[in-house]
Amino acid sequence: MLTHEKLQEACDAVTDGLKEYPHLSEAVYQRALQLELQERGYTVEAEVVMPVTYKNMQVGTVRADLIAHPHRNTEDGWRETAIELKRAPKITQNHIDQLCTYMALCARQNAGVNHGAVVNFGVSPAEIHFVDGVRFWNELNASRSRSRSRSRSRSPGHEDVKSW
Repeated sequence: MLTHEKLQEACDAVTDGLKEYPHLSEAVYQRALQLELQERGYTVEAEVVMPVTYKNMQVGTVRADLIAHPHRNTEDGWRETAIELKRAPKITQNHIDQLCTYMALCARQNAGVNHGAVVNFGVSPAEIHFVDGVRFWNELNASRSRSRSRSRSRSPGHEDVKSW
């Protein structure tokens, strides 16, 4: 599993290796982090395209920056991590929400993403915000349940839209 500590070490290596080049783009950090994680034994996919559907029709796509997983199955199953890279003054709630959208879309595709991380190379050392998959799914399911209850009480006969 890609832990916070292991990801921080990889980010520190990238920051150190690129420190003489100020103001690099997110794309440069993305490729460097992909290489660093691969050297550390992870399989890493970049720019993973995920379809967005509405009423069973694809209406667009989004791209997750990186999806990392170990080369082998761990005791508790594949522990994949979605990684959203930023180069900003700080991590914002919008960045975290973007990551959560990717995690939800991965779940819909049974992609096995158990964790997520927003990595911000706009500060040194790189700032990381981890999102625990189990907690995220519990909160998401609770929020859906509340939403369904409210919609049923407001509009009798309304059929719930099939959730993710």
